[in-house]
Amino acid sequence: MPALDKSAESEDTGRWADILQGQLGMYTLALNLGTALFAISTFVVIAIMPTAAVDIGGLRFYAWTFALFSVGSVMGAAGTGPVREAHGHQKTFVGAGLIFVAGLLGAGSAPNMETVVAWRLIQGIGGGAIAAQGYAMIADIYPANLRGRALSILSTAWGTATVLGPAFGGAFAEFGNWRGAFYTLGGLGLVFTYLAWRVIPKSEASHGKVRFPITRLALLAGSVLGISATTQFNDNWARAILIVGSIFGAIIAFRRDAKAEQSLFPRQAVNLGTEMGATFWVMMLSTVTMVFINLYITLYLQKLHYVTPLVAAYIHVINSMAWSSVAFVVASWRGRKESVAIVAGMSLLLLGLIGLALLVESGPVWAIAAMFVVTGTGMGFINNPLIQRAIAAAPQAEKARAGASVQTIRTVGYSFGAALAGLVAATAGFTDDAAPEILGPAMRWVYMTGTIFPVLALVLVMLMFAHGRRRLAAET
Repeated sequence: MPALDKSAESEDTGRWADILQGQLGMYTLALNLGTALFAISTFVVIAIMPTAAVDIGGLRFYAWTFALFSVGSVMGAAGTGPVREAHGHQKTFVGAGLIFVAGLLGAGSAPNMETVVAWRLIQGIGGGAIAAQGYAMIADIYPANLRGRALSILSTAWGTATVLGPAFGGAFAEFGNWRGAFYTLGGLGLVFTYLAWRVIPKSEASHGKVRFPITRLALLAGSVLGISATTQFNDNWARAILIVGSIFGAIIAFRRDAKAEQSLFPRQAVNLGTEMGATFWVMMLSTVTMVFINLYITLYLQKLHYVTPLVAAYIHVINSMAWSSVAFVVASWRGRKESVAIVAGMSLLLLGLIGLALLVESGPVWAIAAMFVVTGTGMGFINNPLIQRAIAAAPQAEKARAGASVQTIRTVGYSFGAALAGLVAATAGFTDDAAPEILGPAMRWVYMTGTIFPVLALVLVMLMFAHGRRRLAAET
């Protein structure tokens, strides 16, 4: 891989042109096409899967098409490290793209829902690897003064997907051509794979054999599968036991990895006693918070406030657009500004949750939409600075691994957040056919419970800053 200037910690924040032209410009194009493809496919499948379940039967497997995708995503994100370290960025990207395309085309040609579920697992492995590899490449190749700008463009790719994905999937669902959606995405996946092969040079330091830590990957995947399976239980005690068991499984996986000779994650990834560990935990807590904010929005807006499905969907989109927009504002923030952004962002998430709890039952729709602007702004403030801090805290040899770990942490956080929010909602009486007088208070409980996570995150932010000051003092 050609060496690039890594004057990592200079105050020079670079220019947008630096990552939009020349060699870095081609890297940026490839990374964002892959990220956008993965993100769009997520929203497209949400739109078309009900049509697929009706067409080929197997409605009982509907939830598993998403559960197995999450399992595959965490396996792909966590497992991409050994492949990258053995074969470099190019082969990892190309391999991930081919796996992703195979999953899409396989699901599109599946004769039944059981087969769709299997191919969705494959799709998740490829998609998770693409997303993780994007962050790894930013950490490994982009100079530190340009990482914020590169991450901002990735955020835009995700934000664009939230707008285009539902419309794209809805169009195919409207005409009953759900297979065409998978085939179209598969074609776009081939375009990305070819671009990655052409644009990203082969690694100069390939060291051959890939050694997968099967036990650790199985523990981590099993914990995500267990947490995803909570949707199949009506008994809240069974859900709670499964959540606790899955949490212990994830803890064991991370602890074993930290002691392993060849680790999947940076050694300090989940150690609260380090700056990197505290940063990753804050990242996970912010992901859980966003799940509590977003999980039930389209349903309760339709049932409590009588808006159309399209309006409900695009109020949800407001959140992502605010996130993407603010990410550009903070792209060049370093040092003290970066710290202020993280504190302000977590505070806005907390404020937004409190506002939603107060407004969910009888507040005007415009005020609820405003709260989603607040929470989206909060995520825009914290997302890129947290990733940059995690990468900066990693030793040089582990920076790519730290970047790739972002996707794993997010996937785990999303899975656990969805299970916890589902448990709170179910305990409060939330069901698909719940009456408004039950639905409203239940959603208030979901939002109030969600405030726990940004509060915990703010405590960890203080811890993270303390570690940063100690590190700076030691270096001085």
